[in-house]
Amino acid sequence: MTACKGSPPRRAEEDLDLEQLLAAQGVVCHFQPLLSMRSQALLGVEALCRGVHPRGGALVPPQRLFGLAGQGPRLIDLDRLCRQRALQAFAELSRRHPGLILHLNFESALLDMGVVGSGHLRDLVRQLGLDPGRIVIEIVESRVSDLGALERFVVEHKDYGFLLALDDVGSGHSNLERIAIIQPDVLKIDRSLIGGLDRQYHKQEVTRALLNLAGKIGALVVAEGVEREEEALLALEMGVDVLQGYYLARPGPGLQELRGCEERGRQLAASFRRYTVEKIAAKKAQHRLYNQVMMDLVERLVGLLPEQLDQRLAELVDLNPWLECLYVLDDQGIQLSSTACQARRLSRQRGAIFWPAARGSDQSLKHYYLLLKAGLERYVSDPYISRASGNLCLTISTWFKDAAGRRLVLCADFEAHPQAGVSQGQGG
Repeated sequence: MTACKGSPPRRAEEDLDLEQLLAAQGVVCHFQPLLSMRSQALLGVEALCRGVHPRGGALVPPQRLFGLAGQGPRLIDLDRLCRQRALQAFAELSRRHPGLILHLNFESALLDMGVVGSGHLRDLVRQLGLDPGRIVIEIVESRVSDLGALERFVVEHKDYGFLLALDDVGSGHSNLERIAIIQPDVLKIDRSLIGGLDRQYHKQEVTRALLNLAGKIGALVVAEGVEREEEALLALEMGVDVLQGYYLARPGPGLQELRGCEERGRQLAASFRRYTVEKIAAKKAQHRLYNQVMMDLVERLVGLLPEQLDQRLAELVDLNPWLECLYVLDDQGIQLSSTACQARRLSRQRGAIFWPAARGSDQSLKHYYLLLKAGLERYVSDPYISRASGNLCLTISTWFKDAAGRRLVLCADFEAHPQAGVSQGQGG
């Protein structure tokens, strides 16, 4: 049938016959590098398969390809063909670049179809003379509902010597409780978290939590979907070692992408050295500013009577554009003053859950108070979301004396920005 005049041309994959593609074994494998910044060298590659249209040879993206396979027998055939092509291509690659690790995607939905224990992957790896210990099976656990099948698959393939990676960690569908079942060797932080990492505080904190978890369970962390230098630099600063994404190299069929990735890694290493030096200098300047402000605040509070504190704090918070809130505790951690805040910084939309603490509030279990009580003269927190304002801030606390010579604690909440971290527990 001829398309109507004026209608848009059909994409090549729209008339794709999956049966013909499978019969022709029409799948090619592209590799995307994974770069270890600690060694500034390639750690491995991820195999990404594309279909080849039986008519014309146009490449068919994997989402379209697997969408056509559905959940029936053709899904098994397609997944096995993709793994075969990936392992064959990697066998050739590893002969020229020994020591590389292969990240191999496994269609996790197959586990709900009873495809566990066939030994197909193990046998293919043996036939090609590959080491299972250099092959990482990537699993998207959210696609599996049969937890028993998932556990059997994991145990069996670990016994064969394969490594296991939990893919798309931090995406909207990942179930972190399944980490206990999979006990992964690798956690791949999803691109939805890495994209814009340098711009969004909440993404940074989720990523830090995942890095902390990975450190506790001994899993290597890979940041995938890195597309900008700023994302790469912050990921490295936070402790991610292995990077993957378009910023380093796009997937490709040959060695050019691998060589280009290592060169980009050397450039990134130089950028990271400059970035780190500049950030340390900025933190020092920030400390100097905070120290000066705190010295000025204390000077204006020393010698006051308790009943004079509220008025003076209200005056001081309006004089300093960096301040959000000021309040004073007594020696036992009980709030002696009201909390003076810049009204324009308070959250009206979230006033039901964020509000300034009142006079008489017990702050004696707060971390900053306990550290001061233990002997610190001054404490600087990491950035956090203030319970008083709902904004990102950091708190500096220090001792001073009132008119009667009693030791009191001044707490000052400063406006903060993502990446504006100050090392916790700074003494003054």
